[in-house]
Amino acid sequence: MNTTPQEKQWFVLYTRPKFEKKIAEEISLMSYDNYLPLRTIFRKWSDRIKRVREPLFPNYLFVKISVLEKHKVLSANGVVRFVTFEGRAVPVNEEEITKIRKIESVDYDISFEGFHTIGERVKVIKGAFIGMEGELIRRPKGSRLMIKLPVLNQAVSVEIPITCVERMPKPVLYE
Repeated sequence: MNTTPQEKQWFVLYTRPKFEKKIAEEISLMSYDNYLPLRTIFRKWSDRIKRVREPLFPNYLFVKISVLEKHKVLSANGVVRFVTFEGRAVPVNEEEITKIRKIESVDYDISFEGFHTIGERVKVIKGAFIGMEGELIRRPKGSRLMIKLPVLNQAVSVEIPITCVERMPKPVLYE
């Protein structure tokens, strides 16, 4: 899909933590379209439970701008960078934005799910296996996953809640 530099497209900004709403407001004041998908959650404090609106995708904000306007949006306080692929800001289809708006508009419990891929290296961050590293070999239905743990040079698998693991960075290969 070829577009002219003046044609407006949706792009994704990566933001500083907890700056999404402030940036959306600042970009609106600059007269640029933006979209911050929100979800409603209940936060519990020691004395009360409160209904709170928080970003569906923490640290991300969608902006509809032309390629020529990118530098102006980057000047907003709290913007880190555009989400890129091979050094170029990645446009998002209008259909994807429509899908996200539809998901956001329903009155269901929306939860943020970690995106883990089979074959990915993971590290256990909570529970009895804390510190162990392994490979994700299966993700069954529900909120549990299987990982392969190299113990004594043998393969062992164990079910661990998905909240107990985190993705490990890919190793850097030097030539």
